[in-house]
Amino acid sequence: MHDDDKRSDRRVPVKTPASVEVNNKTLTGECCDLSAHGVLLILPERLDVGTHFDVIVRAAGSTADLRATGIVVRVDDAGESGYEHGCKLIDVS
Repeated sequence: MHDDDKRSDRRVPVKTPASVEVNNKTLTGECCDLSAHGVLLILPERLDVGTHFDVIVRAAGSTADLRATGIVVRVDDAGESGYEHGCKLIDVS
C-alpha cells in the first residue's frame, strides 16, 4: 500500500480469491483490499493501465460473491506473486 493515499473511501483488507475476466481469458488471483470505489488485485499477469475487466471476488464466509467491472489505474511488480493492480470499480453488482 502507498503512504501517499489520498482516497476518501476506507479500504478494508480482505485477502480473498478473485477471478478476473479480461481479453477473453480468466486470470485467478487475490483481492488484497477493497473499498466502495476500488480494489487491489494481485494477478499472475500484468494488465496495462486503462484495461477494463470484470472481476468476481469470493467473499469469505458469505454465499454472495462481489461482481464488478473495473479499470486498471496503476500496476506495480509484486515479485514472485505477480503484479499488484490498483483498480477503480465502475460498476458493482
